[in-house]
Amino acid sequence: MAHLYELSTELATINDEIISADGELTPDLESRLDSVALDFRAKSQGIAKWTLDIAGVESMIETEIARLQRKKRVAENLRTRLMAYIKGCMEQADVPKIESPTVTLRIQKNPPSVEILAEDQLPAKFIRIKQITEIDKTGMLAALKNGEDVPGARLVTEKTHLRIR
Repeated sequence: MAHLYELSTELATINDEIISADGELTPDLESRLDSVALDFRAKSQGIAKWTLDIAGVESMIETEIARLQRKKRVAENLRTRLMAYIKGCMEQADVPKIESPTVTLRIQKNPPSVEILAEDQLPAKFIRIKQITEIDKTGMLAALKNGEDVPGARLVTEKTHLRIR
């Protein structure tokens, strides 16, 4: 883990235990976190800095996930191209099967499938209509802010959140 800034040794130990518990803040760890002998302001500032540190780790993980996804796509594309290459060579040489002690290659027919030639000519019994219902919360919020009555919804103004800068 990167810096834990000005957190006490006990907070650093609790942090390590939370990490080893896959990020779960158990009642025991929460109790220990509450009992750390720091005044409220110092503890709050330390924990806020800790959350910023965790946000940095999240960002690094997201970057690594994106890198690995790109690497996976490259590997998938290479595998697809290599399989097409082998299949083409086998078809050109008229060799339907190759066996070895570790791998067997065989060209086989695909199961039957459908190719759509003209979608507008298909019979209605083969067309399914998917309907998605979605609530327009943005529009509803604007209407409620303008004083409109929206049955089944209300404007909530009491919620709060913590912002760390």
